[in-house]
Amino acid sequence: MKLFTLFTILAFVFSISVYVVAFFFSQPESVSAVLISTAQAATSEVDVVNEAIISTSEAATSKVDFGARYIGPLYSVFFFNIIAIFVTSIGAGAITYSHRIVFKELLLRSQHPFYSKISCNMEKLSSPFFSFVQKVALHIYPDIKKYDVDEKNDSSNSIWKHCGYTGEDYRAIASVLPLIFPVMTLFLNGLIAGTILAFFVFNGILWGIQTAGFAGIVLGADFAFIYYLASILPHGIIELPAIFIATSIAYRFARVHSEEIIKGHLFEAEKEEDLKEDIRIIENITRAYLRSRYLYKIFSIAIFMLLVAAYIEIRLTPTIAGYVIDLMDMLISRILI
Repeated sequence: MKLFTLFTILAFVFSISVYVVAFFFSQPESVSAVLISTAQAATSEVDVVNEAIISTSEAATSKVDFGARYIGPLYSVFFFNIIAIFVTSIGAGAITYSHRIVFKELLLRSQHPFYSKISCNMEKLSSPFFSFVQKVALHIYPDIKKYDVDEKNDSSNSIWKHCGYTGEDYRAIASVLPLIFPVMTLFLNGLIAGTILAFFVFNGILWGIQTAGFAGIVLGADFAFIYYLASILPHGIIELPAIFIATSIAYRFARVHSEEIIKGHLFEAEKEEDLKEDIRIIENITRAYLRSRYLYKIFSIAIFMLLVAAYIEIRLTPTIAGYVIDLMDMLISRILI
């Protein structure tokens, strides 16, 4: 919830900043500095920003529109929302199987020195990324302690000597790996929510300035914000908690996963056999998570919530939003008169 709110605020601030820049740089020299005239003249660049946001929103919903041709809008929205929570909750566990792929790739390097050399040189270019991941991992999981990686990686029997990254780097990546999907889900939903909110609010402010001058700023912003809430809240109060449930259970697994890495001192191994055993331990944890009844009970609840949310979004939200905008039009007309 906190992360989603943060991403929404950041997206809103960034989008509003883009609008403001486009607004002030859209002025020809002959245009008066009066705000009302400015608002009436500032259309081209602001329209470009509007078009970019609309195009992005259409691209994000294009899959839903495509599915609606075959199964109808309600089930299309429902289906793609299920995919989102499935990728979030199941993907957090499934991604840990990538350790096996990394292990096989490390063995391949030990057998092919030329391939190993090229890979090491390419990975060394990514050292800032590995440093960033280490800092993130240490911030999230302070119990991850640094150790003398130089001696380990220089050892003749160390499996990490074939890499452009250290064992410490890999341990940091492994600890935060399951967080990728839940964080991305919250980021994308927050990005969409914040960007669209900025679209509503800024255009509402422009409309208010053009309609009622300076006094119209607050009027236009309020009108746009209320209409935004009317378009989102009816189904959002059910859809968002379903998404939060999926991200929460994925985050819970990520915590268990990272605690096992920390307490079990996993991925500190230098030998192939020890690293293979570490991977086996992680896969056992993942297997238990993916087969747990608790996961499927929570997933079933989230699916039901998404079905209800999809019904409200398709059947009720447009009517509610239309009723709200008609009511706001009537109130604004009385205010302006």
